[in-house]
Amino acid sequence: MNIKIHRGLEQIGGCITEISTDTSRIFVDFGQNLPGCGKPSTPEEDEKMVKALFSYNSKKHEAVFYTHGHEDHVGLFEYIPDNVPQYMSQGTKELLSIKYGLLSEGASLKVGELQQCDCNSDEYNTAVNLCAQAENKCRLIKRMKTWHRTAPHKKTQSILIGDISVTPFFNCHSIYDSHMFLIEADGKRIWHTGDYREHGYMGKGLIPTLRKYATEIETLITEGTMLKRADKCIHEREISLKMANVMRAFKYVFVLASATDIERLAAIKEAANEAGKTIYVCSKFMKQTMDFFTMQEEELSHGLFSFHPKFYNQRFFRSAKRNGMVMIAGSSQKDRISKLIMGLPQEEILLIYSSWDGYYKDPEQIKANPTYKEFREMFHNVVDIHTSGHADRQTIEKVIKTVNPREVICIHKEEDAEL
Repeated sequence: MNIKIHRGLEQIGGCITEISTDTSRIFVDFGQNLPGCGKPSTPEEDEKMVKALFSYNSKKHEAVFYTHGHEDHVGLFEYIPDNVPQYMSQGTKELLSIKYGLLSEGASLKVGELQQCDCNSDEYNTAVNLCAQAENKCRLIKRMKTWHRTAPHKKTQSILIGDISVTPFFNCHSIYDSHMFLIEADGKRIWHTGDYREHGYMGKGLIPTLRKYATEIETLITEGTMLKRADKCIHEREISLKMANVMRAFKYVFVLASATDIERLAAIKEAANEAGKTIYVCSKFMKQTMDFFTMQEEELSHGLFSFHPKFYNQRFFRSAKRNGMVMIAGSSQKDRISKLIMGLPQEEILLIYSSWDGYYKDPEQIKANPTYKEFREMFHNVVDIHTSGHADRQTIEKVIKTVNPREVICIHKEEDAEL
C-alpha cells in the first residue's frame, strides 16, 4: 500500500489521507480547513482541489471514508465525484441529515420572507444560493453508504474497495459515533485512529480495542491535536461534578456547549439532576439531536444518554423564572439568549462556558466567528468548565505503545508539534 497525506501533517483539521494499491484507492476524510489552520480557501478553490486529487492517480476501485461528522473531516463531501461512493457511520449520517435538513428549512423560510418584502436583488440571490446549497447537501447525505456500529460481542464487518479492506471500529471523540479504521491490502495493515480520546464516558474501550484488533500494524496514523497544548484533560465525570457544584450556587444557569457532543450533554444533564434543576433548550437542532441520542442510546447506556429537556418558549418563562433552570445553548442562539437574560437578575445568572477557550481568546478564531466571544461577554458571571475532545500526549503515547507499529505518522497537529 502507498500512503499519501495530502493535508494534516502541519495543521489541525482539513484532513485528507490517501491510501492506494495498484488497482484500488481510498481516502480517509475530506475536511474543510479550520480558521487559522491551513490556507483559507473559497468554495470554488475547494472544488478545484478535490477534482484535481481525483484526476491524478485514479484507480479502478475508489471510495471515501469519514471518521466522524466534524466539518474539518467531512466538510468537502459535496465536491466528491458522483461515481465515487462515500461511507460514514449510520450515526454520522443521521446527525448530518438533521443539521442540513434544518439549514435547508431555515434557508427556505428566509427566501420566502424576502419574497414578501422589498429587498435588494443581491440579498435575495444570496438567500436563494444558500437554500440551493443546503438542499444539495441534504440530497447528497441521503446517498451516503453507511455501516452500523458493531454491537458488543459481535464480529466487526469489513468493507471491500477492490483489494483494500476497511474495518471500522467505534472510538470516543467530542461528536457522536466517531470511528477509527483498520485498513488492509498487499499483506500489510494500517491503523488510522481519526480523532480520539480516553477521558470520555465511552473512552474506556480505546485500549482494549487496540489490543484486540490493532495487531501486526505496519503503519499507525494518529492524531496529535494536543501535542503542544498544556490543557489538562479531565474525565467527563469530573466535568459533571464541577458543573453540579456551580449550578447549586446560581438560580439561572446557561451552558454553552455543542449539540452533537453526546458525552458533554450527558455530563450537563447529570450535573443538572444533581443540582435539582430542570433542563431547557431553545434550539431545534439541540432538541432533535437529543431526541436522536435518546432513541439510539438510552437503553444501551442505562439512561446516561437519555435526554428529555423542555423546549423553551414564553409559556415556560414564568416557571423557569420562579424555579430556576439550566439552559443549554450553542453560540448561534446568542440573540435569543440575550433577550431571555434581559428579564432575569444578573447577579443570579451564571454562564458555564463548555467549549474550547481558543474560540474567544485566539484573534484568528474571533475574526472567523465572533459569536463565541460575544456570547460570553453577555454575562457578568462566567466559569470555564471544559475538557478536550482529543487525546492528550500521555494517551497518544499509550496508543503508540499498545499498537507497537513499525512506523508512526502523526496528523491533525500543529506545524512544529512533535511526538
